[in-house]
Amino acid sequence: MPAHEVIASILQAGRQAAAQGQFDRAINLFRRVQEGYPSAPERPEATLLLAQTLERNQEIASALTEYRRLVAEYPQSPQTVLARSKIPDLERQLPVVRPPGVQLLGTYVGPEELERLDERELNRLRQSGTNTVVVGVAGKAGVYFKTDWAPVIQDRLAAVVGAAHQQSLQVWAAVSVRRMDWVDPALEWADWRYNTRTGGLEPAETLDLLHPALWDYLVGFFTDLAAAGIDGMLLLADPPSAANEGFSPPALQRYERDVGQALDLGRLLLTKGRDQPLTYTPEFWRWVGWKQREHTKVVEGVMGAVRASYPALKVAVEVHPETITSPQKAMASYAEDLLDLRRYRYDYIAIAGKLSTGTMVTKAAEIVRGDRLVLLVDPTEKNNGRLTALPPGTGLIYKEKAGSARLTKEGR
Repeated sequence: MPAHEVIASILQAGRQAAAQGQFDRAINLFRRVQEGYPSAPERPEATLLLAQTLERNQEIASALTEYRRLVAEYPQSPQTVLARSKIPDLERQLPVVRPPGVQLLGTYVGPEELERLDERELNRLRQSGTNTVVVGVAGKAGVYFKTDWAPVIQDRLAAVVGAAHQQSLQVWAAVSVRRMDWVDPALEWADWRYNTRTGGLEPAETLDLLHPALWDYLVGFFTDLAAAGIDGMLLLADPPSAANEGFSPPALQRYERDVGQALDLGRLLLTKGRDQPLTYTPEFWRWVGWKQREHTKVVEGVMGAVRASYPALKVAVEVHPETITSPQKAMASYAEDLLDLRRYRYDYIAIAGKLSTGTMVTKAAEIVRGDRLVLLVDPTEKNNGRLTALPPGTGLIYKEKAGSARLTKEGR
């Protein structure tokens, strides 16, 4: 009998077994195709059937493994569309093991998933061990809360907050300060970046935090966000202020006023040869240090104005892990300085990290100090058997990795 007929017969037998509630038999049959015919065109279908049957049999971790396998090995297959939609749901169903010393234990939910964050889902999160739900509240076209400062895609956040509070869950809103794509370009609030090839400036896709008109907008925007009843805000690090960004007219004018001389863009980079990478001059380091401090002051000031009306609001600011592992790179590529940031009145400083990498976590806790450290950990690390004891007071939020931050070639 040809192989494709054998495979079809096995899959049909597996479907019949699953329909009759004989899940163990169905699982064995689907695995037989998956493992015995690795090159068969039916293998994606067998993997999907296996994942679905494992899920029906309440083997959530195993089902999640198969859905992830399908996405990784067959990204273009029709079955992968369903697999991608199932993965976030199953990740939230996994029970969360709370490492010793952890008080804040959060789960991130993206803005596209807000509609599914109903009473049943919130109860599932609470039973899994989560005590804080961190929700993305902004998309490319607008936001998911009531405000006059941005297009409202759907006023969903307040209802989520009310339902979460009924189950003793905190709600934090995650949003970027620099990425607000709905802002009208005609306002000319965009940042400017330096093009090393042309030697000229050009508009960037992000906001210029030093534009004088942006302050009132940010205060109004974040005040409306706080009015939804949230317990905290997570200010996302993506997108950062890259090495070639921040050169808006207001920024250059303020720099000249503060430093006493104009910034010469042509003197920021130093080349060692035609094929050598660009490196930074002392003038660049003076500039980027100033930029980092000024941006931090703006964000701190905006949050202070918001908390004047909502004093109980918690604020966490995210920085890149390079602030721990490579501080100079973090300053150049992201305009981030953890030693300086800890001086400000943020309740938490959030850093992406791995639970299994104890050295980085320990070093982060030593720099941040106290119970202000929050780790952003990929959901794939749930229950991976590699949990380490975290420093007392450390918070933990399960959040999938965002796209890689934009880096310029200079200074890598």
